[in-house]
Amino acid sequence: MKISRLLTLSTAVLALLVLGMLGHITREAWLHYDDTSAGLQALRLTQRAMIAAEKLSFERGPVNALLGDRQPADPARRDRLTRARAATDLALIQLERELQNDFGTQHPVEMASLYQALAEARNTVDTLASAAPAERTPELLKNAIGRMFALVPLALDAVGGYTLASERAYPRISRTLIKTRYAVELREYAGRLGSVLTVPLAKRQALVPAEHEQLEMLRGRLAQLRQQIQALGEDGGNPAGFNTVTARVDEIYFGTGLGLVAGIEAASRTGRDYGMDTGQFAQRYVPTMTPILSLRDELLQEAQTQAQSDHEHARTELLIVCSSGVAILLALTLLLLIVRRRVIVPLLRATRAVIRLGNGDYSRDSSGSQRADEIGDMLRALSTLRTNSIERQQLELERQHLIDELRRRADTDYLTGLLNRRAFTTASTQRLRRARGRNETLAVVLFDIDHFKSVNDSHGHETGDQVLIRVASVVREELRDGEILARHGGEEFVVMPAHCTQEQACALAERLRSAIASEPLTLADGHILRVTASFGVASAAGPQIALDDLLHAADLALYRAKRKGRNRVESAA
Repeated sequence: MKISRLLTLSTAVLALLVLGMLGHITREAWLHYDDTSAGLQALRLTQRAMIAAEKLSFERGPVNALLGDRQPADPARRDRLTRARAATDLALIQLERELQNDFGTQHPVEMASLYQALAEARNTVDTLASAAPAERTPELLKNAIGRMFALVPLALDAVGGYTLASERAYPRISRTLIKTRYAVELREYAGRLGSVLTVPLAKRQALVPAEHEQLEMLRGRLAQLRQQIQALGEDGGNPAGFNTVTARVDEIYFGTGLGLVAGIEAASRTGRDYGMDTGQFAQRYVPTMTPILSLRDELLQEAQTQAQSDHEHARTELLIVCSSGVAILLALTLLLLIVRRRVIVPLLRATRAVIRLGNGDYSRDSSGSQRADEIGDMLRALSTLRTNSIERQQLELERQHLIDELRRRADTDYLTGLLNRRAFTTASTQRLRRARGRNETLAVVLFDIDHFKSVNDSHGHETGDQVLIRVASVVREELRDGEILARHGGEEFVVMPAHCTQEQACALAERLRSAIASEPLTLADGHILRVTASFGVASAAGPQIALDDLLHAADLALYRAKRKGRNRVESAA
């Protein structure tokens, strides 16, 4: 496996591990935050349920007063009952809204039984209140009061699970919630205690033994709840006003309220007149329970404050975890980018540079050689290697150029720039070999300059050289690519056309002769020198063809052209 792939795989594995760890930590923080959010909502539902239960309990006071009233009923008592029922309905509506906000849908199962029982209890109260006082038997009064008592447990049971959810989400407030439930029960049992006196006060009769026993049992339960609240309060962690509120409960309810009940009970035992009816008793007894509600509200406020604090702490932890996760991912990404840019990419470039150097490609230099680390040392070494390789390659090129130049000079006539006799022999031999294999006709045109010796003698060797150069240039321009032209020696030249018959070779020779004759040479002194040449043409075909035979035949034809007056073309027989 290549290093680049191995590094990529290692980076991917490391990223997955980090992402997994961060995902687990973030999930735990989110679950804790979600639990605290649910617990906070459950606490609000619990608070709404307790308020609804208190309103139901409070509604019993006007009910007791109305049931003990005579005909015609007192409008003020009916008005107080109407206001109490409106407060109860508002509390139940708020409770139901909280349930809908929590789940997003209505929950008729939790509230339907409460609404049904409330409607039945109110209908019983209204029916009994409209009857004559003589028709309100103790059994009917107890039945109406009992129906009102049954409403409070239904209201608390509707959100009973939310209280437990709050305690699970906020273990720190569990003791506060327990004390709050005790305060709610204290208010309920205090209301029950007062409701026991409704029938005796309404009927102006003495309490029966069962009612005395019920009062004793309720006073015992109230004392037990009082003791439990005080016991939990001794462990500390109470609200700032807890001791003040409990002192007011002791003074106002357990002092004044229970004292009022005790006075009625004593009057019943002695046969004295109570001196009040149910409405008057409610007006004096119900206000003594107000400190109990203050205690409940104080405890609920403390629980709400603690829960909100825990919720904010969970949210802060979630934000810290998320921020830390993002920071870690950014740092990891930045680190990987730095490693990739500073290490991996330079290594890959260095690898490609080494491969290019090995393949002889020195066109690009390795960048980053100015770095002051190990990568920079390696890149500078590669740059030095490239420079040395370029110098070595340059030396090789110069050496090869020198060899090519020597070879070219060995194969080229120094004066005319044409092939010399040795190079012509090599090139023509190769063409002769191909002609033999293909059974093609091969022709040779041999010519020399007429009266060249007299030109040298009359005008000097420098003029003779100019004549040779001029003739070579004229002939070169007349020939096509692939036709071999060489200086055969002295003033003699040879041409080997490509794919040429005897007739075509003669025509070529005639064209060359005409071109030479039509190009006079102007000398330095202004004298015009006309130059002509004699041509001999020979051709052959078949496997027995030989270069020497062709040259010999062409040479004979050339001499024949000279004997016949020069400046002409003669073909071998």
